[in-house]
Order: sequence, then C-alpha cells, then structure tokens
Amino acid sequence: MYKRVLVPVDDTEQSYCAVDVAGWLASASGGSVTLFHVRKPTEEVVTDIVTKDPLMQQGELRKQKQIFRRCDKILSAYGVKANAIAKVDANIAGSITSECETGKYDAIVMGHRGRSQLKQLMLGSVANGVLVEAKCPTIMVHVPRGGAG
Repeated sequence: MYKRVLVPVDDTEQSYCAVDVAGWLASASGGSVTLFHVRKPTEEVVTDIVTKDPLMQQGELRKQKQIFRRCDKILSAYGVKANAIAKVDANIAGSITSECETGKYDAIVMGHRGRSQLKQLMLGSVANGVLVEAKCPTIMVHVPRGGAG
C-alpha cells in the first residue's frame, strides 16, 4: 500500500473528496498524508508596474489556513494527522510533481474537475499535467456533477 501520500489541495469539493480518499488509504496502510497547497503569485500588472497587494496576500493566507483546517478535520475522522506544505508558484502541476519527487512520496491523490476533453485541450489542466509528469502512481478522484454522496 501507500505509506507516503501527497494530496494537492485547494478550496474545491473535488479536492476535499481527494483528502477523504487519501485519509482512507493512509489509515488502511498506517501511512501519512502531506497536504500540498500551491497558489499563483499575487501580482497585478498595471501598465509596466508590478505591485504586490498586501491585503490580497493576507486574504490568500487566511484562505490557505481554512483549507488546511478543513482537510485536517476530514483526516481526523480516519485518525490520520497531516503535514501541510504551502508554496507560491505559477506552474502548479510542475510544483506538485517536483514535490512528489523530492519528498519521495509513494502516490499522489488529487481531485479532478471532470471538464470535457475539448475544454481540457484548450484550457489545460493541472490534473492532466500531473498525470503526464508524475513518476509515481496518481489517483484521480472524480466527483459526479450531482456532488458526493
């Protein structure tokens, strides 16, 4: 089974369902879960001036803490404690696969929004990027349109 599971998280139902699956896997195997939140840099480009808005950054940090708290609550139902890593990077998929390699994880468990193939082709997808680049098993958790349950 998987002893070290990496779970990329954001504030979506798909992400929280992936945390639930990872909690089940970790509890069944006596493994551990690392929550990994990547956010894009908060930079606004106005003409040629790049500014960083501290209020926007504070709001994003609060949101990040809320995400980790909700994930911890889900995992506690399985008796699993999580490590949490947060990173700022414009290349989210690359950041996830890089963390997987450097952290020597056994698997990645992540949510998938379930967009049509045409939308994925045109817009790209973090999930698709991870599937292509990851060098470990990757479990995609898909939530039907009606939601979980």
